[in-house]
Amino acid sequence: MYNLSLPTTTSALAYGTAASTIRNATRRAPYTAAAPIVQALCNNFDQLGANLTFHQADGARFNVGGLAAGAMAELYDRQFSKLRGTAAIRSGIKNAAPNELCPYCGEGRVSELDHYLPKSLFAGTTVHPANLVPACHDCNFVKKAYKPGPSTPAVLHPYFDTAFTTPWLSASVEESSLNRPVIRFAVDPLGLDPHLAARLNAHLTVFDLRRRFSVWAAQSLTNFEDCLKADIGSSMSLNDAQRHLAFTALQQSGGRVNSWEGAAHKAMRASNWYLTEYLDLS
Repeated sequence: MYNLSLPTTTSALAYGTAASTIRNATRRAPYTAAAPIVQALCNNFDQLGANLTFHQADGARFNVGGLAAGAMAELYDRQFSKLRGTAAIRSGIKNAAPNELCPYCGEGRVSELDHYLPKSLFAGTTVHPANLVPACHDCNFVKKAYKPGPSTPAVLHPYFDTAFTTPWLSASVEESSLNRPVIRFAVDPLGLDPHLAARLNAHLTVFDLRRRFSVWAAQSLTNFEDCLKADIGSSMSLNDAQRHLAFTALQQSGGRVNSWEGAAHKAMRASNWYLTEYLDLS
């Protein structure tokens, strides 16, 4: 999970380019006429982002006058998402993700563009670059058409949120029913504004990250156990193991304070049961 800079492509350029790919002049004319309305709606989106008030967004206020219902979704599906004329814009947004890692989860490979506010409900922002987030298939699939609102906190937006750099992801090692260790993830609410804490919990829930992080962390447990069995780790003491895990937490986090890898290895280092009872280190 990490921040991304806003796309350099403007909303006007993205919309104008998408509309220009419509070859039929009669079909293209309503889109051209609606350009000022679309621009105003994209500006409204940017204001919501700047104030982190996406939960106040009203889909009805993002309808585009002069266009039929579904016209903007059609513009995205038939023109923006497929044609060569908009390929550079799409690629520019996707390629902004460092190492092709999804900013929502920090692990999956970017393969799609997610509409932060769903295009089915917020027509005016359908091809707005600030509403298009490079995402992995799993994050895009589980998020679906999630709509923030008064009772549904907004998930983190990689372009606008600053919470990515505030430590809040915690992990703990627990003993499973099979007497094997399992790593659980949660939001550490200490020092957090309640509204932000609710949003962070929503982020983990909407993207199914508690389960997904736990599954990925199982490999970290296996890797460390294999390390202890190897020649290089066979004589590792408790202190050696704790130093190793502290270094691995720093190395694997890649400098991200809310990296699941970092949280997992910190939890392994802090668990007396895991190190002294399960692994029998002393």
